[in-house]
Amino acid sequence: MDGPGTITWEEFLGDAEKFVQMSNYISDGWDLRGNKNIPDPFEATCPIERPLITEHHVLWSMSYSVPVLYFNGWKSDFPGINSISMEEAQSFVCDRELKYKDLSQAIHPILGTPFLYLHPCMSHELLQITSKSKNKLVSWLSTVAPAALNLKLRPEYYQLTI
Repeated sequence: MDGPGTITWEEFLGDAEKFVQMSNYISDGWDLRGNKNIPDPFEATCPIERPLITEHHVLWSMSYSVPVLYFNGWKSDFPGINSISMEEAQSFVCDRELKYKDLSQAIHPILGTPFLYLHPCMSHELLQITSKSKNKLVSWLSTVAPAALNLKLRPEYYQLTI
């Protein structure tokens, strides 16, 4: 599937590599993992009462031809212990007007462990809106980030979109 509301695997990789380059430049901690040469890449501001450890992964959906944001959160200092529920994750969405709230839980396609994720069904529309962006991945991620445990992108990433 290819069109104005989608992103190809190659475009996803290119945008992701630029995103990670910017992350490295500003020491933000993002990295790119996996094997980009595999045939099926998909398979292979609110107050928080206590600290929340979060983990975010951006994968490309072969079925939808769009990026998908997988994430988890833990109410402890140890990932994997005392994880937040889907209902708790939804309560972290401070922007009540945010239209991207379709949270689901699934097995992470690479790690094989349970993760929350933003269902890719609305990504098509978001990518159409940002079709003139020089880095669709950053434009998309900046739109969906508030729904993923209030993930914040540093302003330097927006330079990649112009």
